[in-house]
Amino acid sequence: MIETKNPRIDVAQLLALVQTEIDRQRSGQPQTDSATDGCQPAGENNNPYEWTQLASTLDIAQQNADAGSRISTYLNYRKSIRWLVRGVGKLILYFGRVITVPQRDFNNASLHALRITLNGIRDMNRFVDQTVHRMDTRVEQLDQRMNSRLAELERRDQEKDHLIGYLKSTLTMQERRVALFLDEARRCLPETFTHEQLQSFVTEKGHLLDSLYVTFEDKFRGTREEIRERLSVYLPLLDEAGAGTAGRPVLDIGSGRGEWLELLHENNLTARGVDINETLASQCRQRGLEVEIQDAFEYLRSLPDGCLGAVTGFHIIEHLPMETQLELYAESNRVLVTGGLAIFETPNPQNLLVGACNFYADPTHKRPLYPETQQFFLEYRGFSRVELKYLHPHEAGARLPENEAPELASRLNDLLSCARDYAVIGYKP
Repeated sequence: MIETKNPRIDVAQLLALVQTEIDRQRSGQPQTDSATDGCQPAGENNNPYEWTQLASTLDIAQQNADAGSRISTYLNYRKSIRWLVRGVGKLILYFGRVITVPQRDFNNASLHALRITLNGIRDMNRFVDQTVHRMDTRVEQLDQRMNSRLAELERRDQEKDHLIGYLKSTLTMQERRVALFLDEARRCLPETFTHEQLQSFVTEKGHLLDSLYVTFEDKFRGTREEIRERLSVYLPLLDEAGAGTAGRPVLDIGSGRGEWLELLHENNLTARGVDINETLASQCRQRGLEVEIQDAFEYLRSLPDGCLGAVTGFHIIEHLPMETQLELYAESNRVLVTGGLAIFETPNPQNLLVGACNFYADPTHKRPLYPETQQFFLEYRGFSRVELKYLHPHEAGARLPENEAPELASRLNDLLSCARDYAVIGYKP
C-alpha cells in the first residue's frame, strides 16, 4: 500500500498539487512561478510546479505501490537474526495476502489515474500556451499592419501638406501676376503695351516654377531642423574669421528656405541673403530675415570692394556652368575684407550613391563637381588656405559589416558610405 509515513513520499502533498493544478486550469488563473527544467517540452515552462517534480513523486510512489506485499532486504538487522526476521515476514505476508493484494492493485490503479490526470493537465497546459502564442503572434501582426498603415497615412498627410503649400504659393503668385497685368493694362489704355511693360511680363515668366521648386525642396531637402544641425558646423569658422559683425556681415547666396540665416541670427551674427526665387524670399521675410530678390551676380556686382566678412553658398554651385562658377568666386573674393572667408557646399561625387544616383534627383543640377577641381578654382581666383571639408557620411547602420571579407567591405564602405557632401573653404589674403 502507499505508506503515508514514508519520508520519501507525501501522498497528501501529491494529491494537493494535482488538485491545485486542476483548479487553476478550470479557473484560468495566471501561473505564478517560471521555474522550468531545460528538457521540458515547449508550452510547459510556465507551470507553477515543475512537471519533473510531479513525475518524480509518482515514480517514488510507484516504487512503493506494493509496499506490504513484498519482503524488504532487512539489511538493518544483524546477520545472525536476519533469517528469522525474513521467515516471520514471509509468514505474515502469506496470511496478509487477503489485504495486501487488493491494496497493491488499488495503489497501482490510483497511480495510473494520477498519471493520466497529470498527462491531461500537461496536454491542456500545452494547448493553452500554444493558443496564447498564436494569439500573441496574431496581435503582433495586426500591430505591425496598423503601424504600417499609420506610417502610410502620415506620409500621405505630408504629401497633402506639401501640395497644399504649393497650391497656396502658386495661387498667391498668380494673383500677383494678374494684378500686375491688369495694372499695366490700365496704364496703357487705350494704347498698346510698351516695350518696358512687355519686358516686365517676360521677367515674370521666369518665376512661374518658383512655387514648384519650393515644394520640391520641402520634399527632398530635409526638415529645417536637420538642415540647421548640419550647417552649425560652420559657426566656429565664422567666429575665427571675425565674420558676422556689423562691419563684416555675412552674405548667403541662394539663401533658399533661410535655415542658415536663421541660425546666424540666433547666434547674434549679422547676415543677409539673396535669392532669385520670389516664393522662398517671401517666406524668409515672413520669418524676419533680410533677403533680397535679385540675381546673385547682379547683387554682387552692386557691392563695393571689401564690404563683407563672409560669402556662403550651400548647394548652389552645382547649378552653375564652369564659367559662372569662376565668376562667382572672383566676385566673392572682391567683396570680402582681408581675412574674410568663402564657403561653398556641394554634393560629394566620391560617394558613388551620390555621384551616380542621388545627385540627379534635382533636375536643375548641372553635373557633379570634383572636389580638388573646386579647390583649384578658388586658388586660381585669389583665395589662400583653401581646404576641403567632407561632411555627412552615411549612418553606421548603412555600412557593410566587415567581419567577413574585411578588405573588400572596407573598400566598398569607402565608396558607398563616405561623406555625402563637401565644402570648399577659402580665405582672402
